[in-house]
Amino acid sequence: MPLYSSDTLSNAVGGRAGSGLDASPMPEETLNPKAGAAGAWCYLFVHYTKVELIRSKLNQKFNTFVHRSVTFKRVKGRVKKEVRPTISGLIFVQGEVREVEALLHGLSPAFHLATDCTTGAVALIADSVMRAFIQLSQFEPARIRFMSHALGYYATGHPLVRVTSGLLAGFEGYQVRISRDKCLVTSVGGMTVAIGGVCKETFENVEAYVNLRRSQQEGTAGTAGLTPTQEAVGRCFFRPQSQLDLLALASSLTPWVEQAEHHAREGRIAEAAKVALTFLDEAGRHLRPCWHDPRVGSFKDLDALCRRAASVLAALAASGRLTPEQHERLARECRALIQRHPFMAAFVTLGEENTARGGQMDKNC
Repeated sequence: MPLYSSDTLSNAVGGRAGSGLDASPMPEETLNPKAGAAGAWCYLFVHYTKVELIRSKLNQKFNTFVHRSVTFKRVKGRVKKEVRPTISGLIFVQGEVREVEALLHGLSPAFHLATDCTTGAVALIADSVMRAFIQLSQFEPARIRFMSHALGYYATGHPLVRVTSGLLAGFEGYQVRISRDKCLVTSVGGMTVAIGGVCKETFENVEAYVNLRRSQQEGTAGTAGLTPTQEAVGRCFFRPQSQLDLLALASSLTPWVEQAEHHAREGRIAEAAKVALTFLDEAGRHLRPCWHDPRVGSFKDLDALCRRAASVLAALAASGRLTPEQHERLARECRALIQRHPFMAAFVTLGEENTARGGQMDKNC
C-alpha cells in the first residue's frame, strides 16, 4: 500500500480505500516456538534485495514477519496479481534485543535495529499488539495503511478511544475518517498505522471518561495561579481509584508526552521543555497521594509516561544547544519540582551531567 498523507478532510486522506488492493487473505505465516523468540518485537530496514536473505538468517532463531500488500497490474491486456512488501526493506523480529543485534552484526556491521528517535533506545512492540497486527494483516490486509505523519498529527479534532471488542481489543488511538472509511489511527513501534473498517468494534471514549471522573472530583484541585499550559494538562488528570482509571489516565496523557517529543525532534527547545516539565509537575500534583498504591492498580503505564517525559528533558540537556544560564535555570526548575513532589526524583535526576533536566522557558505561554 502507498503512504497516505494530506491536509484535507480532517488532516487524513488516502487514495480510495479499495483502489488496487485485494482484500483476500494473505498466505498464513506460522509463529513457531524458537529458542530466541520471546517477548517483544523490534524491526529493522534493509535494502529490498537483501530482505529474503536476512530474513532466512533471522528465522533460524527468531520469529520474523514482513507485511505484504496485494496489488493488480495490467500487463499486455491481462490483469496480473502481485504480492509485495508494503514498506520496502521492513522486517519485524521477535527476540531479545541483544541477541538479535548480535546476529545482525555477525552478518554485517551495517545492520541495526530501528531506534526510537526520542529515547535513542531500540523501538519495541508488545507481543500482544504484534500478534493482532499479524493476524489482521493475514486475513484482511487491505484494512492496514502505513501513514507518513506522527501519531500526534491526528490528535486535533479526533476523539481518543480504546477498542473494547474484536481482534483489536486493547488498541488505543484516534478515530479518523479516511476516504469515507472509519479508521483507528494508532502507533505500532513508533510507526503510525491506520486500521480501517473498525465500525463493528466497540469503543470507550477515553476523553469522555476522563471528563466524567474529573466532574465527580470537582474541588479536589484548584487552578488559581496556573499557566494556560498547566491548566490544559491538568484537565487530563484526576485522582485514580481503580485500574480502569489508570488506563484512562495513561491514554489521555499520552498525547502530551508525544507533543513534547515532537517539539524536541523539531528543535523547539523551549516548547519541549515547558510541556515535559509541566506534565511531570501536574503528575506530581495529582498523583502524589496515591502513587503506586497497590489498592488502585498497576501504575506501569503512567510510570512509563513519566520516564518518557524525563527522557525528553535529558535529551534537551545533552543537546549542546543551551546556554549556561539556560542550564542553570533548568536545573533550578528540576530542583523545585523534586522539592514539591519527592517521588519525581525517580525520573528527574540532577548532577554535573544534568542527565535529565527540564524547564518552563516561558511561564506566560
